[in-house]
Amino acid sequence: MANFLDWTSGSDTRDTVHIIVQALVEGKLVALPAETAYHVFASGLKPDAVQGLVELGQQGSVRTASMFLRSPQEALDYSPRMSPVASRVVNRGWPGPLVLELPVDDPSSLVSQLPESVRSALLCEHRFLAQRVAAHEVILEAMKLMPGPLVAAPIVNSQSQQAVCSGQEAGQLLDDQVAFVVDDGVTHYGGLATTVRIEDNDCTVLTKGVIEPTKLDQLFQLVVLLVCTGNTCRSPMAEVMLVDLLSGRFPEQMNGQRPAAYIASAGLSAFPGGPASSEAMSVMRKQGLNLQAHQSRSLTERSLRHADWVLTMTRSHRAAIVDRMPHLENKVRMLSGGNEDVSDPFGGSESVYAACADQIKGYLERWVDQVEESWFPNWHSKLC
Repeated sequence: MANFLDWTSGSDTRDTVHIIVQALVEGKLVALPAETAYHVFASGLKPDAVQGLVELGQQGSVRTASMFLRSPQEALDYSPRMSPVASRVVNRGWPGPLVLELPVDDPSSLVSQLPESVRSALLCEHRFLAQRVAAHEVILEAMKLMPGPLVAAPIVNSQSQQAVCSGQEAGQLLDDQVAFVVDDGVTHYGGLATTVRIEDNDCTVLTKGVIEPTKLDQLFQLVVLLVCTGNTCRSPMAEVMLVDLLSGRFPEQMNGQRPAAYIASAGLSAFPGGPASSEAMSVMRKQGLNLQAHQSRSLTERSLRHADWVLTMTRSHRAAIVDRMPHLENKVRMLSGGNEDVSDPFGGSESVYAACADQIKGYLERWVDQVEESWFPNWHSKLC
C-alpha cells in the first residue's frame, strides 16, 4: 500500500518535499498532483525508475510520459532551435495544462546527456520530446532540490482510461507500485493536459485535454499590439488597417474560422470604453474599414506580455513601456521601424487624420512585407 502524505493539512510542507525528493533520488516512484491529473514521477537520471514508468504505461495505469521543466526558458536547453510558433506557445502556455512535443534533434540539446535508456523511453519517433511546466507547488518545490530533470506520466484508470484526479484514487489504483502519494484532494482542472506537437509551424493536437479549442487558438495566434496615447485615433486606425493588410496578403491564415493572427490596440492614457474619434471613423470608412464598434482600452501588463510584437506610434510611447518593463525591450518597437514618430492628429481636421492614416499605412505595409508564413500556426488533423 502506498504511503500517503497530506498536502492539504496547512502545516509546513517542507518535510513532505524533502521526503519525496529523497525517494526520487533513490530511484523510487512517487505520485504527485498536477493541475490536471495525478502523475507518477521519476528522476530522469534513474533509468530503472523511468523503466518503471514504462511498465506502468504497458499496464495501462499511466499515459505517455513527459519531461517536466523548471521554467519555460529551460525548454531551450532541450529544443535550442525553437520555431517562432513554438517559442510563442512556450511563453504563453506555461506553466499550465499544456504538454508540447518539440523536436530535440539539435546536437546541443541536453537530451544527449540523459541516460540512453531514458532517451529511448521518452523520445517519440526518435526526435520529439514531450515537455511541460506545471504550476502545482509540490512539483515546483521538489524540482528546486532535484539534481536533474523529472519525468512524469498522468495516472489513468486502466479500465476507463479516464484521468485520475484525486489522491485517494491514485493510491488505490497504484497500491504498492509507488513509494508515496502526496494527497492534495481533487485537482484543479480534473482531466488530462492538452498535448500538441509543433514542428516548425506545423501543429497537431495529440490529446485534446482540458484546454478549450478557443483558448488553444489564442495561445497559438500571432498577436500584434498597437499603442498610442488615448486609443481613439492613431492605434485604432492602425489596428483595422493592419487586419486588412494581413488579410490581403495571407487570406488562408486570416479569413478562416480560426484566424492565425490577432491584432489589438491600446493607449497609455486611455479612458476605457470610449469611441474612436469621428474623424478617424470617417477616414477609415472611406477606405472600406469600420471603426464604429471600437472601444478604447488602457494598456495592461498582461496584454504586453501576451503580444508577440508591440508597435508604438512614438519614441516616448516606447520609452514609457520599456522603462516600466525592461525585459520586453526586444519586442517593443516603433511602428516606423526607425526613429520617426507618427504625428498625433487629435483636434485636427479630417484632412489631418487622412494624412496621419497615410503615414501609418505606409509603415504598416513595410512591416507586413517582413511577415513570413512560418509565423502562423499550420494546423493538421487532430488526433484523440
